[in-house]
Amino acid sequence: MANDEPSATDPFLDEVVERALAPYRGLAPRELLEAMRELLIEALTEDEVGRDLLERARPHATPLGSGVETRDGAGEPRRKAGGEDG
Repeated sequence: MANDEPSATDPFLDEVVERALAPYRGLAPRELLEAMRELLIEALTEDEVGRDLLERARPHATPLGSGVETRDGAGEPRRKAGGEDG
């Protein structure tokens, strides 16, 4: 794998590609796996739909707590509907 490939700098992309290729390891020749890898990377980085799918699948930071938000400029958290107000 060349160092200028997007998966070299994006661990999540590399993980997605590796999971997609895993069922074919041991079945397909190395040259075919490398061609598949290149096609997957191209589809997930250069195609608009592929980029969108990759970004939607990318893990995001989890909230600090269930139903707890902080208002902009306010120091105290605000609870969503259903939360008890002390």
